[in-house]
Amino acid sequence: NGPQDHLKELVPKLQKRRDLTYKRLNEIEGLSCVKPKGAFYAYPRINFPLPNDSDREFVISLVKETGVLCVYGEGFGQKKGTHHFRIVFLPPEEILSEAFDKIEGFVRKNYSK
Repeated sequence: NGPQDHLKELVPKLQKRRDLTYKRLNEIEGLSCVKPKGAFYAYPRINFPLPNDSDREFVISLVKETGVLCVYGEGFGQKKGTHHFRIVFLPPEEILSEAFDKIEGFVRKNYSK
């Protein structure tokens, strides 16, 4: 109902962040992600076996080891074993890039063959 002028600047910024998120998540071996169309978060799938078949434990280990906070798929009503997590891409690109570097290192260290 209020002024919408800010959207002209905000939408292109969010599109760049979305594109970065989509690209980086799909570059991490073992993760895959559909490009978000109307949200400011992505919901990547974890395509490798997880301890106790739990994306919750994956996310808890991720935040403890790297400081990167995501929400596990089971927290959004996904059935156990579907292996997703939610990551918001509102932060600036530099911060997102740092987070994706940490996620990539975490996956490589803990889940690569």
